[in-house]
Formats: sequence, structure tokens, C-alpha cells
Amino acid sequence: MHTKRLVLAGGGHVHLPVLARLDAFAAAGITVVCIAPGPYLAYSGMGPGLLAGRYALAELRFPIAAMAARPGAEFVRGTVAAIDPAGRRLRLADGREIAYDAVSFGLGSRVVPDFPGNDRPGPVVYTAKPIENLLLARQAIESRVEAGGTVRVMVAGGGAAGFELAAGVLGLFDRLGVKTPSLTVAAPRGLLPGWPDRAGRLAEASLTRRGATICAARVVGLAGRGAALSDGTTRPCDFVLAATGTRPPDLFAAAGLSAEADGGLMVTARLQSPFHPEIFGGGDCIHFGPAPLPRAGVYAVRQGPVLAANLLAFLAGRELLPFRDTGKNYLALLNCGDGRAILRKGPFVAEGTWAMTLKDWIDRRFMRSFPLRP
Repeated sequence: MHTKRLVLAGGGHVHLPVLARLDAFAAAGITVVCIAPGPYLAYSGMGPGLLAGRYALAELRFPIAAMAARPGAEFVRGTVAAIDPAGRRLRLADGREIAYDAVSFGLGSRVVPDFPGNDRPGPVVYTAKPIENLLLARQAIESRVEAGGTVRVMVAGGGAAGFELAAGVLGLFDRLGVKTPSLTVAAPRGLLPGWPDRAGRLAEASLTRRGATICAARVVGLAGRGAALSDGTTRPCDFVLAATGTRPPDLFAAAGLSAEADGGLMVTARLQSPFHPEIFGGGDCIHFGPAPLPRAGVYAVRQGPVLAANLLAFLAGRELLPFRDTGKNYLALLNCGDGRAILRKGPFVAEGTWAMTLKDWIDRRFMRSFPLRP
């Protein structure tokens, strides 16, 4: 029997069900190769808690390299730099090439600050992704506080990610015993735009009662030891945490696999490229052709089982399944950094310690739902 090769480009959340079903792929004569920059996948839902010091990094990492260390599977440490759809090959950043019979992209999205950097000594910028950046930011803040210095933080962005970053910083300040925290949130459309008004009010109250300042302006650049805002002011800061929206990697547009301005991998309802049927993808890096989906982790989790089933079916010559769970009325929980969380389910919004207990339970259950977890 001819062995077919399935390449998982990226060890994202959407690929976890494939890694959990490697025995089924091996039984069908399919070799699985997982390519990722590192041996672990950090779960984004617990990232703000990592920043606040609630979680250690080990508590929110999936050991994807160990998960792929099975007969008929291989883990390759690297970053996909280019796609050759006609030749069915991927080129890695170090020049290596990997051929495939089918490939699935779970590369996630990236945060690209919408303001220019600073070529002079000034504020250090940490983007909200990759999640490991939040640990670096936490360690930098901890070092400055422990050395007796004042720490001034600017959060760029007022959406769900920006709110959770701001809340996480305040939670970290509290853990470190900082009595007068210096935190500014540049939120040009206010906090949690697109959410019910009550959610925005709760978010603002949560931050301001702990000493944060909310500015209805966006960061337009870094100026010396501060951040320049669109309202003409400059706010002093030592660190900038950027949550200014996400976008997919550029390689899909470069390979002619994207037909939309967002640059995401175009896929059909079956999570399959309409241009090259052996190309699949899910999560934040795709553009879901039937109806664009928000870039929220819930969709990667929902798509994972369908993607795993379709990859196996495609390589075995069976019929594929459509992804139908596209509803936007999902449960959302935002970590407030003080033992509380804001909950949203459709128009219903609430806040409390019970909501954070629920979020923690859901997150930890998800971490236990795949093999090789302690």
C-alpha cells in the first residue's frame, strides 16, 4: 500500500484533534508530519492569566512535539515560509522543502502593530501573539518592579484582547504590590466595541476602579519614552502591549490561495481550498468562504474535529463533511485579572467571581481533553 503524507503546517488549536487521532491515520497508511516553530502550543484562552501571574506557562502548553512522537508521525521544528501548490511542496524559512499529498494549515494569526516602531531607545513593544510574548512582558514588568523602578504600561487596542491585556497588567501589578499602577488603554472606539453596551461599561469600571486611564485615541507612533496618540498627546510609557487586531500570514496571498483582502487561506464549507483540493485549513488563518467568521479561538476548537475527519476522508477517498457550527452566539468569558470575569452569551452580559470560576473550569477541562496532559 502506498503511504501518503499529510503535512500539518502549524501546531495550532485546530490541529489538536489530528494529533489525537494519529493511530487512525497510521492505520489508513498515512504518515503525518507536523511543522511548528517550537515543541509546544500555548493555549490562547489562558494567556491573560499567564500575564497576570495566575498561571505558569507549563499549565497552558500542549506538548505537540511529544504528541507527534508516534509511529507513522514526525515533528519538524521550523516555520513555513512559502507554498508551492503546483509542486505540492512547502518551503521552510531555513530553506528545507517538504512534499505533501495533502496539507492542512493551522498557522493562526499574528498581531501587526498599526503604528511605526522606534529606532531609538524607548518603550518596548510586546504583541498579544504569540502567547509566549505575554510571559516576556510579565517578566520584564516583574524585573522593573523588583528593582524598585516605576513601570508605565500602554495597551494599544480596546477590543476583547486589549481589555484582557489591560486587566492582566493590573492583576500583575496587584500581585507585585504596586500601590499606584500606571496603565493607559488607547481605545479609539471605547472598550469592547461590538459587544452589548453593558459589557463596555463593566469593562471600563473594572479597569478604572483599579487606576487605569482609558483614552479615546489610538497609538500612532512611539516618541522617545512615550507613545504618541491620535489626539495629539504623548503618554509616557515603558512598555506597549499591542492588541491592534489580527491578520493571517502573508504566504497564502503570495501563493494565490487567498481571494480576499484579509489574506486568509480561502476554504469552502469543507475547510478545503477551492483552488487546490489537497489543501485544507482552519482557525484564524483561513477565510471561510460561505460566510466570514470572526477570528475567535472558539472556531478553531469547533473546526478541529471536522478538519481531522475530512483530512482522513480525503486521503482515503471518502466523502467530506461540511463545517456547519458557524453560529456567533457563543459563550465568551473575559478574564478581569482580579478573580472576576465578564461573561457574554448573545445579549446577556454578567460579571463576577463565579464567571471566572467557570472560565477557569472550561479552560482547564480543554487542557485535559487531549493526550499527554498531566
